[in-house]
Amino acid sequence: MSPRELPPVTSQNLTRMWSELNDRYFSGLLPQIDLVWSRRLTSSIGMFVSRRGPRPRPDKDGLRPQTKREIRLSLPLLQQATQRSEYGKEEIANTLAHEMIHQWQYDILKRRPNHGVDFLRKMTEMNRDGALAITIYHSLQKEVLALARFAWRCRQCGRVYRRQRRTIQPRRHHCGICRGALQELGSVGRIKFQPAPPPQRPLLNLRQLSFTF
Repeated sequence: MSPRELPPVTSQNLTRMWSELNDRYFSGLLPQIDLVWSRRLTSSIGMFVSRRGPRPRPDKDGLRPQTKREIRLSLPLLQQATQRSEYGKEEIANTLAHEMIHQWQYDILKRRPNHGVDFLRKMTEMNRDGALAITIYHSLQKEVLALARFAWRCRQCGRVYRRQRRTIQPRRHHCGICRGALQELGSVGRIKFQPAPPPQRPLLNLRQLSFTF
């Protein structure tokens, strides 16, 4: 594996970090979850993903099916964060803690992840001792734009979505701000954009529950 593909923190150390945060801020109540370094995650620094909602319908035997959940961390973005700053490891911890709040909303509160009152209250509580600096939006906008190759614009509100790969499908996805239809703009290298503020909601995909950071 080349140096560019090596994660800035090993999977073992990432699991240890998750366990320590779980014990310290969630009283050890969060159930185990898969922690994944994603090479394809380039539009956000982290993501909590589940294939079902927090309250899946019981099956014919009255049992609620187990739902696969995972926390994905962006390998290319966090690699750049650790290379450009001595505080890169803190960026990883803050990102992981952010996604763990979404896991807490999903697994403990049984609510869909969001950045509402519950999230803000928990974030403030976790930041209080000074060991973490969790925020709602990450600070790696330049790194995200540098990796983006394709773009789509909302026909209704004008929000532009950039991706490294052509992963957005206008027939399936809609704008996360106004739910308007998306139009592909082509290769980003041939298009000049004005910087846009971070979205208040994730891109909508009705087949998958996810929340990005």
